[in-house]
Amino acid sequence: MDEVKIKTILAELDDLRKKYEELKNLHDAQNKIQSEIESRLHESEARNAALLSANPDLMFVFDRQGYFIDYNGGTNEMYAPPHLFIGKKVDEVLPDNIAKLTHEKIKQLFESGKMQVYDYELVINGKLMFFESRLVKYGADKALAVVRNITQRKNYEIALKESQQKYEELYNLLRLMADTTSDMVWAKDTQKRYIFANKAICSELLNAIDTNEPIGKTDLYFALREREKHPEDPNWHTFGELCMDSDEITLRELRPMHFDEYGNVKGKFMFLDVHKAPLFSNDRKLIGIVGTARNITEKKEIEEKLKLSEQTYKGILNSISEAVYIQDENGVFLDVNDTACRIYGYPRDYFIGRTPEFLSAPGYNNLEQVAQCVQKAFHGEPQVFEFWGIRHDKTYFPKIVSLTPGMYFGKKCVIAVARDITEQKKWEKEILEAKSKAEENDKLKSAFLANMSHEIRTPLNGIMGFVQLMRNPNLSKDDLDKYLNVIERSGERLNELLTGLLDMARIEAGQVKVIYKRTNIVSLVQYVTEFFTPDARVKGLGITHKISIPEQIVEVETDGYLLQDIFFNLIKNAIKYTDKGSITIGCEYYDSSLLFKVSDTGIGVPREKQKVIFERFVRANNDLTNPVDGAGLGLSIAKAYVERLGGKIWLESEPGRGSTFYFTVPLSPNVNPKSAK
Repeated sequence: MDEVKIKTILAELDDLRKKYEELKNLHDAQNKIQSEIESRLHESEARNAALLSANPDLMFVFDRQGYFIDYNGGTNEMYAPPHLFIGKKVDEVLPDNIAKLTHEKIKQLFESGKMQVYDYELVINGKLMFFESRLVKYGADKALAVVRNITQRKNYEIALKESQQKYEELYNLLRLMADTTSDMVWAKDTQKRYIFANKAICSELLNAIDTNEPIGKTDLYFALREREKHPEDPNWHTFGELCMDSDEITLRELRPMHFDEYGNVKGKFMFLDVHKAPLFSNDRKLIGIVGTARNITEKKEIEEKLKLSEQTYKGILNSISEAVYIQDENGVFLDVNDTACRIYGYPRDYFIGRTPEFLSAPGYNNLEQVAQCVQKAFHGEPQVFEFWGIRHDKTYFPKIVSLTPGMYFGKKCVIAVARDITEQKKWEKEILEAKSKAEENDKLKSAFLANMSHEIRTPLNGIMGFVQLMRNPNLSKDDLDKYLNVIERSGERLNELLTGLLDMARIEAGQVKVIYKRTNIVSLVQYVTEFFTPDARVKGLGITHKISIPEQIVEVETDGYLLQDIFFNLIKNAIKYTDKGSITIGCEYYDSSLLFKVSDTGIGVPREKQKVIFERFVRANNDLTNPVDGAGLGLSIAKAYVERLGGKIWLESEPGRGSTFYFTVPLSPNVNPKSAK
C-alpha cells in the first residue's frame, strides 16, 4: 500500500479512535447521569416515604366508583392496616352516612374539578372522634383524600363554645344582679375608662343614655357634658371636685380602699359611700379597678340631724347641775352627764356598761333594794331613795336619788337624777350638834350660874362675915390681920372671876386687839414661872421651866401681854387640878413657830371631855361638890388668845396621870433659824 493510503487509513483509524473515546466518554457520562438520577430518585422516594411516614394524616386514593386504590395510615396507631381498605369500596368500610357523603364529594370533585372539604364523626374504640377530609383530583380518574383527625380541635371548639356560653350566662347574671341592685356598680381599665357600668350609676351619677354609653369613657366626659348642659348653674354638677382621686389612690395602693365622695349631681347634693379594689387578670396583671357605691345622702342627713339632736341632748344633759344617769332595765349605765363624772371622778366611758354597784360605798347600801327600785321605775313607778357613793379617790358621800321611767333614743330606760346631799347632811349634823350644844350650853349655863353663885357668894360671904367679925372692938392684932388676909384673898378671887368674865365678853365682842412689839421669850417664861412659884409651893408642887430655842429668836415680834395671859390661864389650871407632883413650862422652836407647853401631874382630863375642854363653862370636873373652884373660862380664853396670835392649841392627857397643854405662836416670815438648841 502506498504511503497515501496508509496515512488515510491511519487518519481514519485515528478518527475512529477519537469517536470511540467520545462514545466512551458519552457512555460514561450517561452512566453517571443515570446513576445520579437513580440516586436522586432513591433520595426522593426516601424523602417522600419519610414525609408519608411522618405525616399524621390519613391518605386514600379513590377511583371514580369509590374503590380504595391506595392507602397510607400515617403515624397514628389507632388507624387500621391497609388490607382493610385496598380493593374495597367505601360502602364496605365506612358507615352508610359517611360512605354516602364520600360518594357525593367524589362526584362533585370530578364534576367541578375543585377541592372538596367536609367533616364527619366516627366512634373508634368507644370514643367519638372528628375528622376533616380534603378531596383533590389525582390524575384523570383518581381522587386523593387527605383525612385529618380534628378531634382535639373540635373539643377545643366545643369547650370554647361552652365557655363562651358560660361567660355569656355569667355576664347576663352579673348584669342582672348589677342592674337589680340599688347600689352603683362599675369597672374601669387602668386609664380610668369604663368597661362596665350598671343602671344605677348610669342614671344616678353619669346621666348616661344606657349601660353601653359609658364604655370607653371617663368620669370627666360625663361631668363636662353635664356642666355644658347647664352653664348658668355652676353648682349643677360638682361631684368629686373636692374629693381625692380615689381611682389613682386605688391603682397606687393595689388593695381594697374605702372613700367618702360627695358633691352636686343634677343640682342636688349627693353623698356616696364608695368601695374600690384593683382588678387583676388570671396571671395577676393589673388591668383596672372595680367599684361599688351606695347613695347615703339621706342617711347622712339623718345622721346630721341625729348629731344635732345628740348635741342638743348632751347640752341639756350636761347643763343640769344634778348628776343624771341613763340606765336600762337591769341598771346598766347607758349614759351619764358631766356632773356625774365630776362628782365621782371617773370619765364618761368608765360608766358605760357598768351597774351602780361600782359606785356604792361598801356596807352603806342595800344593792338588792336598789335593783328593785330600778325595776319598779322601769315599769312606770317612780322611786326616791338615799344612796352612799364612793368616789375615785375613795371618799364617801351621800346623795338622794330619784328614778323615773323615760326614753333614750327610742328605747325604754330609767332616768336617775342624783343630788349630792353632803352639805345637807352636814347642815343636819350641824343642826343636831347645835341642838346638842345648845342643850349642853343650857346645862353648862345652869352649872355656870350655879357655879357663879357659888364662886361669887363664897368670897362675898367671907368678906361680909369677916367684916362683921372685925366690928368687934376686942379683936387682937393677929386676928385682925388674919381676917384682913381672908378678905383680901376673897377680893382677889372675885377680881379674877370678874376679869375672866370681862375677857370672855371682850372675846365674844371681837374687841381683843393684838399689839405686836419686841418680846423676850426667855424673860417671859422665867417671869411666869417665878410668878406662880408661891402658889405652887402652897400646894407642895414643884414648878420649873425648860427653854430650847435658837439665840436669834429669843426676842420676837408678838403680843407679850396676850402671851402672858395664855400662860397665866394654863398654869392656873395646872395648879388648880394638881394635888401632888410638879408643873413644867417649856418652849422650843418647831416648824417656823414657837411651841409652848404646860405639863402637870394632876387629875388629867377624861377622854369624853378632851374635845370640848376649850369651850366655855367646861371644866375637867363640873361636880359642884368638888372643892376645886373656878368658872371654867380659863381654857376657852387661852384658846381665843392663841388663835388671835395665829397659833393652835391642843392637849394630851391621861386621866389620873396628868395633862400637857401645847400651843404655838407663828414667827414672822423674816425669822428662819437653822436649828434649835
